[in-house]
Amino acid sequence: MPSCFIPEKETLVEADRPGKLPEETAGKAPDRKNTTQEQPVTGAKLRSALRDELRMIHEKMEAKRIARIAVAEIRAFLAEEEEQREAAWALKTKTLEEAEERLKVETEKMEREKAERERMEKERVEKEAQEKAEKERIAREKAEKERQALERLAKEKADREERERLEREKAEKERIEREQQEKERKRLEQEKEEKERLERERLEKERVERERLAKEKERLENERIAKEKAEKERLEKERLERERIAKERAEKERLERERVAKEKERQEKERMEKERVERERLERERIAKERERLARERAEKERLERERIAKERERLEKERIAKERAEKERLERERIAKERERLARERAEKERQEKERLEKERIAKERERLLRERQERERLAKERERLENERLAKAKAEKERMERERMAKERERLERERIAKEKAEKERLERERIAKERERLEREKLARERERIAKERMERAAKEKEERERMERERLARERARVAQEKARFEKEMAARKEKERLEREKAQRELLERQRLAREKAVREKMEAERLLAKQRSALRDDARKPNVSQTRPPAAGERAERASASAARRDKSDVEGKKK
Repeated sequence: MPSCFIPEKETLVEADRPGKLPEETAGKAPDRKNTTQEQPVTGAKLRSALRDELRMIHEKMEAKRIARIAVAEIRAFLAEEEEQREAAWALKTKTLEEAEERLKVETEKMEREKAERERMEKERVEKEAQEKAEKERIAREKAEKERQALERLAKEKADREERERLEREKAEKERIEREQQEKERKRLEQEKEEKERLERERLEKERVERERLAKEKERLENERIAKEKAEKERLEKERLERERIAKERAEKERLERERVAKEKERQEKERMEKERVERERLERERIAKERERLARERAEKERLERERIAKERERLEKERIAKERAEKERLERERIAKERERLARERAEKERQEKERLEKERIAKERERLLRERQERERLAKERERLENERLAKAKAEKERMERERMAKERERLERERIAKEKAEKERLERERIAKERERLEREKLARERERIAKERMERAAKEKEERERMERERLARERARVAQEKARFEKEMAARKEKERLEREKAQRELLERQRLAREKAVREKMEAERLLAKQRSALRDDARKPNVSQTRPPAAGERAERASASAARRDKSDVEGKKK
């Protein structure tokens, strides 16, 4: 590298590492004073350190650029993931509703199939019992055969009657179930409409909350990206180490899983039969619980979302404080590490000289030890040869003795084997007798158990039918009570409305009568006033008629005007009364 480029690197390193290069220079100053041969080495190390620093700066700049690109991709990915989550939630809701309908249909179908299987199983068990009775009947006397034949015929008749009764009950049960399904379908449609309305309101609230969170998240993301730069380098090293450990662990776990899988496969066959019956029962319970769980999950999700947002804010604040603390600790560790490196180089030089001295002493001791070992090996070889000769002699004598003992033991073994065979034969015959007796008892027990199971099944079916009928009666009673309450409420409302209308009509009638009375009184008063005025005018006319200078051709204008006013007032009152009646 040209000498003119070295100061540029030194300036760059000093700008990136303030307060650290002077400490290294101060730590190396005594070496330059004491020794002149280390100066070229120190310059080469400095150039190498400067190249490393420059490379690290370029790597950090590249990491920042990659981080910016990654942040943009993460934001786009988060937005796309949010859209997918919303679409998935809507699809899941719709799928769940369809699954409920399908599950309801499948449950009904499974119940019918189960009833059919139970009927066929019952017929098969009865058939096996009849075949078994037939085989046992052959070994018995003629009278026993006749008695069993009569019992079998009676049992067949009872079974036939029982099957006919069960079929009638089944038809009645299906009719009731169809009615219940129709009512349940209507109720579910109403619930579905209510759910859709609530879902729309919830989605609107979630959209507003997401927009607010997106803005908050963007602000926090900008702060977080600036602090994650140093953390990513440490996490990358830890990730590589974790991957190596994970691969080793995965290999061990794979071998263990293969062993466990074989064991589980054997246990699974035994467990599946038990789980089949349990699944049928749990499936019915799950359908009822699923509806409650959906409502709880919806409320729980909203609550958890609010808690998660609060915790996310708290976590981000803690991470910011922790990263600031980690950055300070990292800078302090780098300073301490460089100081330790300088001390380690001095200590390594001293250790090297000490090791050279110790190595020379060790080589001298090693030569002495090898000489002693060679002499010891020669002595041991002679001793082993002598012991080998003695061992061969003893082994020959021991072999002859063991051969004699083996012959004696072989005779004893043959005698024991003969006795054991005789004993084993007796035990085998006894076991066969016990096994036959046990098999006979097991068959009898199985037959009794089957009869008991059939009886319990019939009793359980009867109880279930009674319970369903009771629940249906209670539901119908509640429905009737609700209808009666609604009817009573409606009748009460109608009676109140009619009473209100009646009072209004009475009030209007009273007002009308009052207005008519006032109109009549007014008309009477006006008529009386007109008559009074007319009488006064007539009296005045009579007085005028007695006077000779008064013209006799003048008409009684005042009386006519009074009569016309009285007539118009009467007509006006009459029209008002007719209008109010209408």
